[in-house]
Amino acid sequence: MTDAKSPAKRSRYKRWLGVLIVLFALLLGAGELFARFYLGLGDPPLSMADPEIEYLFQPSQDVSRFGNRIAFNAYSMRSDALTTEKADDEVLRVLVLGDSIINGGSQTDQSELATELLKTTLSTQLGGKVQVGNISAGSWGPANLLAYLERYGLFNADAVVLVISSHDASDVPTFKPLVGVSTAFPAKKPALALQEAVVRYLPRYLPSLGRSDEPSPAEPDDTADGFPALDDLDALINHIQTAGIPLAVLQHPEKAEIEQGDAPGYQAIAEQLDRSGVMRMDLRPYFRAYLDEGRSVYRDKIHPNPAGQEALAQALYDALLGIGVLEQEHD
Repeated sequence: MTDAKSPAKRSRYKRWLGVLIVLFALLLGAGELFARFYLGLGDPPLSMADPEIEYLFQPSQDVSRFGNRIAFNAYSMRSDALTTEKADDEVLRVLVLGDSIINGGSQTDQSELATELLKTTLSTQLGGKVQVGNISAGSWGPANLLAYLERYGLFNADAVVLVISSHDASDVPTFKPLVGVSTAFPAKKPALALQEAVVRYLPRYLPSLGRSDEPSPAEPDDTADGFPALDDLDALINHIQTAGIPLAVLQHPEKAEIEQGDAPGYQAIAEQLDRSGVMRMDLRPYFRAYLDEGRSVYRDKIHPNPAGQEALAQALYDALLGIGVLEQEHD
C-alpha cells in the first residue's frame, strides 16, 4: 500500500511545487512592473570615477527616474548639447556651477531645474539666442568644480554663476571608491528594478537593514583649520577671473539657516568672496519671499523643491543683471 501511494504523493508535491513556482514568477513579474513603471526604478543616471574630478555623471544620458526626465550632455552637464566653442557670437552662454542644489537629483524633472527655467526666460528675452550649462554633481565642492573646468575648459562662456552652500567651506575630495561601490553612484544599470528597490532604497525605510549611502554634504570641521576648501574656492575664482569671464556667486542656505541663522562656513565663504572682489548674493531673501506666501521651497533640509528652483532661477537672472551681462528690461 505504501509503495502504491508514494508515486501519487510525489505527483501531488510536484503539482504544488509547480503552482508555487508559477505564483512566485507572477509575483516577481508584477513586482518588477510595479517597481519599474510605478516607482520609476531600474533606470538610474550613471556615474563614473575620475582621477582628477573624483567622479561625475557619465556623458550623453537621457533616463526616466521617478517619472522625471534626467539628461546629461556629452560633457556630463545636466543641460542640452553644448560645444566647446560658440557657433554664433550673438548667443549668450552662461555656465552655472554647483552640487546637488543645482543638479536637482532624480527627484527633479529636467524642466523644473533653475538652469532650465533661466534658459526659458532668457530665450524669450533674447529671441532664443541663449545657452545655459549646468555643471554639477551631488556633493561636489570647489575642488571638483575646478578640476572639471581645468579638464573641459570654460566653453567660451559669457558669464559664470557659482552656487555654493556653507558646508562647501569644508568640502574637499576624498577619492574614496564610490562609483560602482556605493548604491548612490551606480556605474551600470541594475538587472531588475526590484533589485534596485531592495538594495538601494529598502535600507532607507528599514534602518535595521543598514544605512543609506546617498551622497550628503560635507560635515563642518571644528578643528583650527576648519574650512579646508577655502583655498580650492580661491583657486576656482582665480581660474574664472583670469579668463576674463564675469562671475557671480550665490550663497545657498540650508533650511536651518532660514530659521536659525548662519551655519558654520557661511561667514568664512562670504569673507573670501569679498576679498576676491566677486559679486555675491544671499539666496535667503528669494526663498523667504516664497515662504512669506506660504509656499515651501525645500524638499528636505537643504535641496530646493520645484518652488525653490523657481526662486533660484530668479536669483540667477538677477545675478546676470548684477554683473552686467544682461540689461534691465523697461516697460
